[in-house]
Amino acid sequence: MSYLNLDTFMTLVLPKLLRMTLVSFVIASVVGSVVGWIATLIWRGKNLSDLSDSPNPRGWLIKPAIFGSFIGMVLIGLLPIEANPASLVGGPYSGLWFLMMFVFLAPLGSIAGAVIGATLGTKQFSQIKREKLIGIVLLLTYFFATVVLYVGLAPPALVMEKPTGNDPFPVVGELKGYESGPKDLALSDNGQQLAVVTVRYGEDKVEIWDLPRKKVLYSFKTKPNSSVTLKDILSSLEFSKDGQQLITAAVQQVQVRDLTNGAVQMRLEGGELAYPIADNKLVTLASVDAWANEPEPHNIKVWDLDTGKLLQTINADLAPTERFSVPIAISPDGRLVAFPPGLYSDRIEIWDIGNQKQVTALTSNQPAGVLSLAFSPDGEQLAVALGQGAPLSVWDWRSPKQVKTIAKADRAEVLYWTEQGIFVGSDGAFQVWDPQTGEARQKLDLQPTEERAKSDLRFPLGPSALSADRTTLAVYIPQQGIRVWRVEVAPKKRTGEKALN
Repeated sequence: MSYLNLDTFMTLVLPKLLRMTLVSFVIASVVGSVVGWIATLIWRGKNLSDLSDSPNPRGWLIKPAIFGSFIGMVLIGLLPIEANPASLVGGPYSGLWFLMMFVFLAPLGSIAGAVIGATLGTKQFSQIKREKLIGIVLLLTYFFATVVLYVGLAPPALVMEKPTGNDPFPVVGELKGYESGPKDLALSDNGQQLAVVTVRYGEDKVEIWDLPRKKVLYSFKTKPNSSVTLKDILSSLEFSKDGQQLITAAVQQVQVRDLTNGAVQMRLEGGELAYPIADNKLVTLASVDAWANEPEPHNIKVWDLDTGKLLQTINADLAPTERFSVPIAISPDGRLVAFPPGLYSDRIEIWDIGNQKQVTALTSNQPAGVLSLAFSPDGEQLAVALGQGAPLSVWDWRSPKQVKTIAKADRAEVLYWTEQGIFVGSDGAFQVWDPQTGEARQKLDLQPTEERAKSDLRFPLGPSALSADRTTLAVYIPQQGIRVWRVEVAPKKRTGEKALN
């Protein structure tokens, strides 16, 4: 994405130029008239002999004072305010900042401009030269204001590069240009498209990247030019199974959107997260009013995406604000959902959503809380990360019995399971573990390049996503960007390291 794009000019720069023009004209008409009238009286008092025979005496300085005041308001009174990104944030603090700046700069710009305009109005110009001078000044003023507004407000250019380095998995690319960490990432089922939701100037914006072509296909704001409520503040997003829709989960509502323009096609009374599953169904958390006297629990809701009908409510209490991620796992075929009834439960239930019944339950006998869950690629096993005790275990959920404990694993924030092993996200890195031997295979260090040598400073794990076919992993690396790997390929063998497979 380039700095020179029409969308930025039309949505950010042009509205501000129009507003600056209107406000400057109104203020300059008043201030310029007063300053020009005073300047005219002073000029006439000093040059009475020059005015006696002139039908349009040079002493009449109101028009040049108004013009000068207009230019001063644009360049001094408003441009420093409008070119500051704080002018787009909104809210009471932004409004107070705007008012204080305006009270200081508006009188300075309008009065100084009026005085300069009146002074120049006393000079002798022919009518043609005067009109030419006015045109040149206006042209230069608007050109300068446009450039300053564009540079001050335009987002950084988004580019996709292939970083150099010795990553253990093949790198698809790294997206650079995001000013802050994204709220969430989502990969299409085949790993070909990446959705990124970020916040800029208080608004959620979604961009859809085509990874093979290394370009943004679509971008849209989730709530453009309108007030934002808890039904609009996004928490997560996912692609639909057919890749034709984007499902965005806000705090108190889930929206099914047209992928190309973000238009909402369906609204559901869910919240926080959404998982598309088999047979065009959707799993969400319940929409909960946290301010109610007795808030309802965060139950699991199952929806029919064809009709928008609620099919099933499964009792649970998975408050998403209490943990980095909500411990819910979807089987590879999209038919089973695993979750604990509560975040601090030692029990994990597995439900067959199509048949609307619980098929089994696992009990760890360690009531330390479930941090994260992940099904194996064949769907036969379940990886369980606990808050205390053995940090990572592997279960045969059909038995049900625990078949492996990986005691050396770190306390997991996120779990992914691919053909290459179990990816345990913790402490700003992903460690890859062999589910059969319990040995570490590889490590993806997600620290900025300049910070990797500093053992005392570790950035926390950022948003991440694994494609449904388990071939592509995307993770945000602080201060660098969003890096994408192909993880269906065996890890690279490092120098002096034995083969892992």
